[in-house]
Amino acid sequence: MEVHATRSPTYRPDIEGLRGIAVLLVVAFHCEIPLVESGFVGVDVFFVLSGYLITRLLVTELRNTSRIALLEFYARRIRRLLPASTVSLLVTLLAAALLLAPLELGSASQAANATAVYFANMFFASESAGYFAPQIRTNPFLHTWSLAVEEQFYLFWPLVIIVGARRTATGAGLWALLLGLTLLSLGASVWLTSSKPAFAFYGLPTRAWEFGMGGLAASLPLRGVIELPRRAWSPIACSGLALILLSASLLRVEWGFPGWIVLAPVIGTTAVLIAGSENPSQVVAVVLSAPPLRNIGALSYSWYLWHWPCLVLASAALPGLTTPGRTLVAIAALGLASLSHYLVEQPIRFHPALIGHAGRTIALGAAMTACSLVAAFVCLHWSWRLGASSPRMQAITAAPGDIATLRREECVTGLGMRDVKLCSFGNAGSATHIVLFGDSHALQWFNAIERIAQSNGWRLTTVLRYGCSATDYFVGEATAAEVADCSAWRSGALTRIVALQPTLVILGSSNGRLDDDSALLDEWRAGTRRTLQALTDNRLRAVQLRDTPRPPMDIPTCLARSARHAWYPGGTCEFAADQSTYPGAFAAERDAAEGLRYVTFVDLTSRFCDGAVCAAVLDGTIVYRDQSHITGAFAASLAPALEMELRTALAQGSMDGRK
Repeated sequence: MEVHATRSPTYRPDIEGLRGIAVLLVVAFHCEIPLVESGFVGVDVFFVLSGYLITRLLVTELRNTSRIALLEFYARRIRRLLPASTVSLLVTLLAAALLLAPLELGSASQAANATAVYFANMFFASESAGYFAPQIRTNPFLHTWSLAVEEQFYLFWPLVIIVGARRTATGAGLWALLLGLTLLSLGASVWLTSSKPAFAFYGLPTRAWEFGMGGLAASLPLRGVIELPRRAWSPIACSGLALILLSASLLRVEWGFPGWIVLAPVIGTTAVLIAGSENPSQVVAVVLSAPPLRNIGALSYSWYLWHWPCLVLASAALPGLTTPGRTLVAIAALGLASLSHYLVEQPIRFHPALIGHAGRTIALGAAMTACSLVAAFVCLHWSWRLGASSPRMQAITAAPGDIATLRREECVTGLGMRDVKLCSFGNAGSATHIVLFGDSHALQWFNAIERIAQSNGWRLTTVLRYGCSATDYFVGEATAAEVADCSAWRSGALTRIVALQPTLVILGSSNGRLDDDSALLDEWRAGTRRTLQALTDNRLRAVQLRDTPRPPMDIPTCLARSARHAWYPGGTCEFAADQSTYPGAFAAERDAAEGLRYVTFVDLTSRFCDGAVCAAVLDGTIVYRDQSHITGAFAASLAPALEMELRTALAQGSMDGRK
């Protein structure tokens, strides 16, 4: 039977073009195209569009029929969204099962499971909240978090409209209700962006205001309240579009995202929508209605579904894929999106056997969800079998969990926390008392230092926090609140360390791959000086550990892919020393100690790198547990070398009249 899709009489081509702009921004961002560093705001544009369209649809139905047919509404959403997403999920899982490493496949399978039940946003919020959580940025289902937010919005928004219509007799009353909910959600977003950033980013309650802005635009009682000449809408629309495009180029996550800064693209989108409604012939509406943008907009949902899995899987097969290559992959994904749109999405969406039969559609949706869940479970089981397929693969699969043997929940301060946690090990009555102080790059040395303390009868105290270096400087992207939390913890930690009056303080800090930016190196030098001086002014001896070489890839993933596929280009997963040791940062640290008496530097780089090459495996031990940290087993193997350095520092302290 031939199936024809008919356009709604309220169809607006400019909205289709705005969809095209939104998906182009997201795809350009994922392709790492310059000048679109914040193209992720395309998702925020989608949220506003969804709020506008769904509110307009529901209000129109309510006005025409005095009711909202909930089952039919949900059935339309199922036909619109679920067939294409199910096909994309199944194909992605199949490709992942053939290509990815066991742990990658396991994480992808769990994400697919969450995606199938419209809970991917909370899955990724939970995953990103853990400091040593799996790398979610390479999960082929990461993009589905926004789809989950939309689907959750579709569940509750009709109920809001129904309640608003029953409690208020006028459109202005409904608008006031939507305004209240929007402001409440915006307030939650601003508040939680600083205190619980993962939930603020992924959660519906903190994103609902963006849908609400679209809903307000759709239900705005403009005529009779505000009268503007038709020519005034063109500059309003131009300003709105400029806000969207400038946001995609200039916004930065470290300013506090989502929070207040999302107001820029959201207000811009709202302005374009209202201007297009009031004057469809103004210049922006005409540009957005042009066939190229309109056609991309028609494919935006399918392209969004396919582009990210294609990019992730292509990067897995071709490590080091650059922007031109990623762009070609995204264009190929547009071809897949076209096939999906015309062969799956449209035929099912407009099939006469389903239209007007909500029960059949809901049954079909349940069947597709069950199919996705079964496929995710099969792939998860397959990932377990792959991980246990050989002793070599078992060792590789275990490496990411080899962090340190201390009780991290009790002994390491979490992200966003300021409390200083102290844990003691070894001989509590020893005259030699050493302190391990710093971030996760200090924690990674615990197994070696604890072994040294035990064998020598020393006392060891740990003062550790995730994501907060011993050096008085915050490297990388961070909000003002995150920097403040880290500074407060560091200040408190130094106070506690000085009060302990230990024999030796061992400092470990991630330098964040600093080396090329002279301004950042100056900041790092000054921050190192402040920390070292805070110790040495109190006659405490400090040992600064040089940061470990940083591989350009996740080492266990590289090793597992190489073990699975003879063709994988990673090979032994060795990497170049000159691109991973960051001598500039170490030189800045040494310069920072100039003139300070009680500072020693320990550099074990030669234990990782043999000349120009750094190893992924040494003497049968996997060196790295991820793309940054060494394994506890490898750290323990370096205990003899580190012990010699610590003994030298202690001997120098004795000669200086220290304990």
